[in-house]
Amino acid sequence: MVLLKDAANPLHDVAKIEHSQIMAGNAKQDILDALQKWGFFYIVNIPDFDALKEMETMKTFFGHPQEVKERFASNKNNPANSNVLRGYGYTKNNEGQPIEEVFNIGQYENRSVGISDVSCKAEYISREPNLWPSTVEGSEEFRKFLSQGFQMRIQVARKIVEEIAGVLGYREFVEKFTEAEFTSFYLKKYTARNEKDNVMIYKSDSGYSMKSEDGRDLSIPSHVDTTITLLATYSNGGLQALYKDAWYDVPSAMGSLLMMSGELIENLSDGKLPSLRHRVIDIKSDRYSTPFFFNPSFHADIATSMSGRKTKAGKEDWTTFGPWQVIQLHRDEPLLLNPGSLY
Repeated sequence: MVLLKDAANPLHDVAKIEHSQIMAGNAKQDILDALQKWGFFYIVNIPDFDALKEMETMKTFFGHPQEVKERFASNKNNPANSNVLRGYGYTKNNEGQPIEEVFNIGQYENRSVGISDVSCKAEYISREPNLWPSTVEGSEEFRKFLSQGFQMRIQVARKIVEEIAGVLGYREFVEKFTEAEFTSFYLKKYTARNEKDNVMIYKSDSGYSMKSEDGRDLSIPSHVDTTITLLATYSNGGLQALYKDAWYDVPSAMGSLLMMSGELIENLSDGKLPSLRHRVIDIKSDRYSTPFFFNPSFHADIATSMSGRKTKAGKEDWTTFGPWQVIQLHRDEPLLLNPGSLY
């Protein structure tokens, strides 16, 4: 069993890398060193990133009455909308109140392909246009401000991929992210819940445990992400990371983004970019965060690593990213998806 240590928190020493250094191409070795030592790092001093305003903009939307928010929900929660992935979603507790809410933003405002132009339904959905709130208080600012937030994040993520490719000598690595159709910017609100409410989100067969070793409820179970993650936790606590076989609180740093790589990146890099196992303790009050997942292109080859070895996905007979990602989303995104949403 992995136990939480009470000793001084080593994660206070995690690297903080200047946004300007990353974007100028001067942080290659710093990025590699941080990911290999800690599994993550902070991106700091990001121009025009007003984290407090971003959080307040989210709060305004999530503060609307439920019937208003559901007008902008994906098909699972509003059959009148055709969107499957982009838009609002939620899970309720046993009393019928939302205990976890999400709003998913992607890179497309218009879909430029028809179903006959792509390989399958999932690829068509991956190019789904955003479903922005409209005609409600704050909707214009919501769209403008969070569109800017998406663009800032995807630019940083693309540059980090370039830096990783440069320092490891992986020229083909950048090409795997050319389209990045499934890339998603999630606005998340977690509300305090009871233990019995967690089964409304992750069923017993999901493989997830919603308890920590010391008995506390989790709002996000222990897991590793799939690809490139940029995460803003604002000033919220609760996030924990596994470091040297012990769980530690991840210090929050308002105005920063936390960057970590996931299981697929670890596999593609032959283990040179280790994934970070993390979870979130239920802090028993409202908690806001914004994970941004920068994903490879739908048709990117994920069967072999940069050195030509079989990846875990390849050993399971997955060849390209899109079909593999469908399985991951059905496991990890119950708020937005029905069991057959992407098939």
